[in-house]
Amino acid sequence: MSPETVLSVTGLSKSFRAVKAVRDVSFSIPRGKTFGLVGESGSGKSTTARLVLRLVEPTAGSISFRGKDLAGLSSGDLRAERRHMQMIFQDPFGSLNPRMSVRDTLVEPQVVHGIGTPAEQLKTAERLLAEVSMPRAALDRYPHEFSGGQRQRIAIARALATNPEMIVADEPVSALDVSVQAQVLNLMRDLQDRHGTTMLFISHDLRVVQFMCDEIGVMYLGEIVEQGPRDRIYGAPAHPYTQALLASAPGKAGGQRARLKGEIPSAHAVPSGCAFRTRCPHAFERCTVEKPAMRAIGGGQKAACHLLDAAAAA
Repeated sequence: MSPETVLSVTGLSKSFRAVKAVRDVSFSIPRGKTFGLVGESGSGKSTTARLVLRLVEPTAGSISFRGKDLAGLSSGDLRAERRHMQMIFQDPFGSLNPRMSVRDTLVEPQVVHGIGTPAEQLKTAERLLAEVSMPRAALDRYPHEFSGGQRQRIAIARALATNPEMIVADEPVSALDVSVQAQVLNLMRDLQDRHGTTMLFISHDLRVVQFMCDEIGVMYLGEIVEQGPRDRIYGAPAHPYTQALLASAPGKAGGQRARLKGEIPSAHAVPSGCAFRTRCPHAFERCTVEKPAMRAIGGGQKAACHLLDAAAAA
């Protein structure tokens, strides 16, 4: 792993009995950059996020964070390492303890990880509130007294309380009104620039991912089918699934691209060969019997599709 790489995931898989939730996922995130995982509901994005933080134990694969193999850490060492990786959850209504004031919510992570004196912890809480554009008076109020957008601002402040090197943001704006989403996303970008934080960003919303992420992995039925820099993914998508997602996005003209049809298959019974073949307008016999390998296209972009082999041979 490069010294500038904060997170490196290799061959990550997770099965819940017969359910293959995540299958052979690999990616890395350079320091200060944002890697986005995008795909439909049920594609394995959120499970991948929880695997990265070891909130869920992987079935196979490795997770290297700051040069340390998380799978090999003891419970005590993992607890200490979690100071440097925090999570922002989807639901600001459920992720904050209704019995804890904002003051306690922002001080608690510092207490757990032994950061600072009580006076310093309070000062940090005050600074974080200011950074997320909340008044100091909010310290003595409780979650039910705030709007959804304000609660998510508090959740963001909490995630920053330990000064983490990486934040995992799992659908952080999907539960918010559209009018509030842009404010929260702009805030997250500003804070990332200010703190130099590395981010794994999970979303089903292509517009949000395009705005937030430097590199993107497109997930389908537990695996990454295309990966590359943002401008390559949105400007020249190579995988039929990526093309269909973009064509189906609100406000996007599909042009010659086929729109996404049908429902994602069950992870209980992943189709043979290419998992996307049951919905792909370009599927042919090879797609049924042979799983496509990830193929480099150029410019840091790669995709897993037999059509790329055919194009290269032409």
